[in-house]
Amino acid sequence: MALTPAEAALCGTALGALATFSSAWFIQRATSRRERDNRVWDRRMQVYDEVMIVVRRMAELRETVLRTGVFPERRDGEAAVVDDVVPLLARLEIYATDPLLDACKGTFEAGHEWNWAWGAWRTQRGNNPRRGEDDELWVEFELAADKAREADGLVLDLLRAEVHREQRPKRRKLPERLRLRQVNRRQS
Repeated sequence: MALTPAEAALCGTALGALATFSSAWFIQRATSRRERDNRVWDRRMQVYDEVMIVVRRMAELRETVLRTGVFPERRDGEAAVVDDVVPLLARLEIYATDPLLDACKGTFEAGHEWNWAWGAWRTQRGNNPRRGEDDELWVEFELAADKAREADGLVLDLLRAEVHREQRPKRRKLPERLRLRQVNRRQS
């Protein structure tokens, strides 16, 4: 069976159109995936920025309380650091890796623990609260603050590692048949 020139032209046009369509489809798919990955990365970085700020604010508050024994007064309209934690944890559950999420939960829990320890020291009855080694509740507060410092350090280290890691492009493995052909060609 022989093709006429008109049929051959139509077949060639159809194959050319199919090749153009499929290449455009593959390129659009790869571009869409890359844009989505970039959007997710940008959102993740915004959440990580917030985590860094909240952890630093909590650390500054903790150090002020350790130094003075009292919570600093908040300005009118200024939100408490603790108010930022719940929505931040919700965003972390979407964007953070599991080790970072666990570390953030640990640092926020340690923040609650030192806050409770300070409250127990501050509201003790039958004893005038004093900062020092002779007051057991103050010592418990200092230990809780040390634990919170360690938890903060872990979070900040994980954040830095997460933000500054190099993302290597994923390499696909060739199917076994193609790898064997390449090896056979090299040997001959």
